[in-house]
Amino acid sequence: MSLFRSVSLTQISHAPGKWVLGDWVEGERNKPTPFSGSWQAPTGKDLQVLPEGKRSREAYKVFAPIEMDFIAADEERQINGDIVIWEGKEYEVSAAMKWNNGYIPHWELICTRPPPKEKQQDGD
Repeated sequence: MSLFRSVSLTQISHAPGKWVLGDWVEGERNKPTPFSGSWQAPTGKDLQVLPEGKRSREAYKVFAPIEMDFIAADEERQINGDIVIWEGKEYEVSAAMKWNNGYIPHWELICTRPPPKEKQQDGD
């Protein structure tokens, strides 16, 4: 990771979600963890690992320290991806690859900006 300029980032992981009386309840957010990593634009090849619905979202590639752990979102298994915060904006870890090949061990993440949350209408 020393080849790229490092920036200050923050990771927020989630406790596992669960079903409660037939309703899905998201897991609580854990305490934020600061770290340094490289923040870059992804290539078209990088975006191919994302599910089709996420390919058109704002996305970035992050190189993070191997000592950390990251979980990518998985809609089929109903797993929330970790959150990476950069410049005050939250991005979801949509893909996470751990590279421990002996040269420069690191995490390679593809982080996407979640869509804006819709406001609840009165009576909904």
